[in-house]
Amino acid sequence: MLEYCVCPKCERMIMLDSDFDSGFCCVCGTHISYDEAREELLSGLRASIPDELTIAPGLSGLIEYSGDGEYMTEYSEGEDYYAAADYSEPQIYGLSECREECAKGSEFLGKWDFSSAFKAFSKALDWYPADFESRCGLMVSGILRLKDTENWERYLSECIEQIRSQSDWNMAGAALEYTLDILKKFLSKGGRYVSPSYTIGFFERLVRSFPAQKQTAAEILAHCLNIENAPLTDAARLDHETTRFAVGSCPNEPDKNLRRGMLLIMRCHCDARVKESLCRALYVYDRVVWLRAKDAVRINDAVDLCEEITNGEFPPADVKIVINTIYDFLMMGALEQNSTEREKLLFLSNVYSFEQIRRMERFFGGKIFFNKLYAEIYLKQKGASLISPEYKRIQAKIIQLSE
Repeated sequence: MLEYCVCPKCERMIMLDSDFDSGFCCVCGTHISYDEAREELLSGLRASIPDELTIAPGLSGLIEYSGDGEYMTEYSEGEDYYAAADYSEPQIYGLSECREECAKGSEFLGKWDFSSAFKAFSKALDWYPADFESRCGLMVSGILRLKDTENWERYLSECIEQIRSQSDWNMAGAALEYTLDILKKFLSKGGRYVSPSYTIGFFERLVRSFPAQKQTAAEILAHCLNIENAPLTDAARLDHETTRFAVGSCPNEPDKNLRRGMLLIMRCHCDARVKESLCRALYVYDRVVWLRAKDAVRINDAVDLCEEITNGEFPPADVKIVINTIYDFLMMGALEQNSTEREKLLFLSNVYSFEQIRRMERFFGGKIFFNKLYAEIYLKQKGASLISPEYKRIQAKIIQLSE
């Protein structure tokens, strides 16, 4: 089975087969030991995780059995979320086997062996599907093994659906906090581990169900969006070496529908500078390629973002960031200094359809350049003329803005 490792010589992320004692680095070609390369990865991650987040054997001590056929959850401030559980086992078929496998999974988590932990927690749930501690462990190990990002949302949803009381949110919240912290540390090691097109549902469900985690989730999602869709920029990156290697599932080409992820970050991220730099990285970077290709999906996604950011749910500062950024993308802003206004008008009049330009008027109607472009595109429509009411309206708007 292929596992993620770090080459001791070049310090790059690689994958080695755990069934073999040694292998070769695909970057520098060095013959290395599997155990040494695996420990190089784990030791680096352990060194960057705060001591208070180190997992002890036993995922949680939050669940106790009440003796009357129901689980009771207790939580006290300062209690270790990951302390070993101590409760009497009820006489339920499969529960003792479940607890045994759960203990193995917790031990594997403590060793950072997330693949083995995932198998152990899966077996535990096969024995007793209602065990909440095993469900939380499966969610943690399923996310951190980084092999099936498409299933992150399912792991989270199954965990949320099994929460039996309000107090149980403490265990799930602690597990997610631990998981997200490790993912952030993994990014700081130069990692790119996930595609937003596969995990946007996970992040949306996460911030909706666990508001306390929304800032961390927004930081991780901002990193992933930027790396996947604007690989040659530094805007909103958590680390400048994040393109050194890729982990997890990635689509064949960058996602052109960025609206969902961008709206989530605008809603949850607390740093306005990051939100603006990310928005510009996603929608202004390499825009000439998108416009020359007349990529309707990308263009419509930008207009959709403007429509949703102005629905009244976002503060004026966020609306201003998006509208100004999308204007620079769709109207070529003032960044192409070597192009004259007439050259831009001729180019863009062959890019947008009349339906697209009409949708844009709501957001850019106060700009002289936009109205000139609107007039150019309108005159290309069947039945349009210089004396039509629509053309006169546009010209009147241009005169009004020019005064």
